[in-house]
Amino acid sequence: MTKHRPSPSKAERREQQFEKLLASMGMSEDPFARFVLTQDLQHLESQYARWIATLDKQPDVDLVRRYRAAITKVLMLSEKIGPDFLASEIEMAGWARNIPEADEQTLHALRADYGHERQDVVAVLTAHELNIEHWLKISGDTYKKRDLRKLVVEPFFQLMAKHGITTSRKQRPRKQIFDALFDWLGVEQKFRPSSANIDAIAREFGGSASASEPNTKRRTKN
Repeated sequence: MTKHRPSPSKAERREQQFEKLLASMGMSEDPFARFVLTQDLQHLESQYARWIATLDKQPDVDLVRRYRAAITKVLMLSEKIGPDFLASEIEMAGWARNIPEADEQTLHALRADYGHERQDVVAVLTAHELNIEHWLKISGDTYKKRDLRKLVVEPFFQLMAKHGITTSRKQRPRKQIFDALFDWLGVEQKFRPSSANIDAIAREFGGSASASEPNTKRRTKN
């Protein structure tokens, strides 16, 4: 009878992924170097975890779209009702609700004296709708990829430069290192930058040793 090994726990899988990341980076067995690199990687992980926690707290995008649609409908109805009615009769009703004992003359006096301090509801809702529209725009996958670059990819290149870790096509392929990094962090496939994007970012780092991956074909030609 064949015995099936129990699947590793989440913690065990993450430990395996972390060891795979260190191996892909050519990490030596030097305990001090390993300790310092581990500390830096854990800091990077905490930054990413905070970002993910923020995303998890956000409401469903479709719900926000329905909310925006409701505000749009309110603004359309406000136009039909008329801004003068909202700024006069409805505002007067507000004073009457808050000061039920006031007579008509007192209400008009209060509106004349303090009405300018009240917010224009239509203007507030219009600005609110524009803010929601902008949030919907920047919460898309494109912006999340941009945030991932700032929070993970660029700091990781800096981390590699700090520790003198270079990439090479045969021994330490850049793609293999970043695949291991994304696996360890748990980055969804749809948010991961392509190899071409990562190479482009590496070129932006210019003189950084960690950003250089020799093109062996070019060197052969030269």
